[in-house]
Amino acid sequence: MKKNIRFIFILMSVCVAGITLLQLYYSYTNYTVKQASFEKDVEKAFSEAIDSAFVVRNENIVKEFEGWLRDTTFVTLSCKWDEIKQMPVFTIKERKLAGPGGQNELSMNVMEIQDRVDSLTPLVKDKFVTKMGDMVRSGLKKGMVWYYTQGIGERLSKRKDEMQIDINVLESEYTLALKRKGIELPFLLGVKGDSQSGFCSNSYNIGVKNPEDRQVWACFNNAELYLLKQLKWIIISSLLLIIITLFCFWYTAKVLLSQQKLSELKDDFISNMTHEIHSPLASVIITAEALKGFEMTKEERDNYIDIILYQSAKLTALTDDILTGVKLERKGQLANDEISLKDIAFTIIRDCSAKANIQYIGNDVVFRGDKKHIIAVLSNLVENAVKYNLEDDSVVDIKGEVKGKEVVITVSDNGPGIPNEYKQKVFDEFYRIPTGNVHTVKGYGLGLSYVKKVVKAHKGSVEVKDNHPKGSVFIIRIPYEV
Repeated sequence: MKKNIRFIFILMSVCVAGITLLQLYYSYTNYTVKQASFEKDVEKAFSEAIDSAFVVRNENIVKEFEGWLRDTTFVTLSCKWDEIKQMPVFTIKERKLAGPGGQNELSMNVMEIQDRVDSLTPLVKDKFVTKMGDMVRSGLKKGMVWYYTQGIGERLSKRKDEMQIDINVLESEYTLALKRKGIELPFLLGVKGDSQSGFCSNSYNIGVKNPEDRQVWACFNNAELYLLKQLKWIIISSLLLIIITLFCFWYTAKVLLSQQKLSELKDDFISNMTHEIHSPLASVIITAEALKGFEMTKEERDNYIDIILYQSAKLTALTDDILTGVKLERKGQLANDEISLKDIAFTIIRDCSAKANIQYIGNDVVFRGDKKHIIAVLSNLVENAVKYNLEDDSVVDIKGEVKGKEVVITVSDNGPGIPNEYKQKVFDEFYRIPTGNVHTVKGYGLGLSYVKKVVKAHKGSVEVKDNHPKGSVFIIRIPYEV
């Protein structure tokens, strides 16, 4: 039996360890996959944010350019109809004269304007300026500047080289890009010279003229916590599965050990019961055979019959002890009698006074409970105290008192006592304190388990402590009901 249980424990331990390791590996794999996806999304979002920031920067340049075309102190705009090409011709002329090799005037056709135009009206001017803005936007996107006139070209080239990406714009665009990817996590943008902390993205060059002079990156201080929150249901389910598995292992181990213990106790019980039943039965059989086989006087016959009745009474008492415990455990029904502890104690003292010095200490305590079972409990404790004390000066004290909402009953003796390692086990069914191969005191291991069942049925508790200088004290606590 022990080898089988040991083998089962080894298999169960391997299974539990395997399930636990698989769940931990599964959670770790999910975390690494989520981390890689997060890093990829962060980098992609940052690249998109930089592109968007460049678009915003180019739009600002385009707006300035459109403002120059509308500035009459800087340029003059005119328009006439080209009869040959059947389209308008627009002329841009700077107020300031161009330098050597430059030009301050440009004429161009605009094919998008199909209606006949003989003069520059405000509506036509807006269309032309918008068209020129589109051309500049297209050039900036390709990294080029068209010198329409010397002054405009110089201004555009200067703004293209000097206007940098606004960090605030980049931060705003990055926030939007992260939200589009489902990431809502605070971050800090760092530039060249700043320290990095937490999880940081790659560095990106956002300088216009010399890109490497202006590097920027994003740092997230709570990236690990964010990833764990994203995986919380997976982690929680894995932990629950591990906990359930460990609980099942613990519960199964507990049941197996309990069954093993019960089997051992059952074997001990059967061994004891076999002896206890065999002796009275053998005595009854021998006596009955004697009655049958020999001629006897009436006095001799009566003596033999008394032996049979005595041994039968022992067998009846044994079966009653077993059946009483079983009925109490299954039904759990108790009478609600008025009990005088002092009267019960004196009844027990009268029956057992010849075997030991038994006395009741203190005042009477009256409470409600099952009188029959309470008498049996106290009788068991007193009989055990007398039975296991092999000395001639056996003393047993019974005491009762009310403490708060409890009735406290103590039965103390001056016997050999109970070792600490057995104080809890003595209340188990069939358990007897080991004394080697021979038990000098006969018993079934049912008395104290019965005591515990009765007290528990009264919603109380029982414990055993050492009595000083020697012996044991059994303390019963049950709710006090008058």
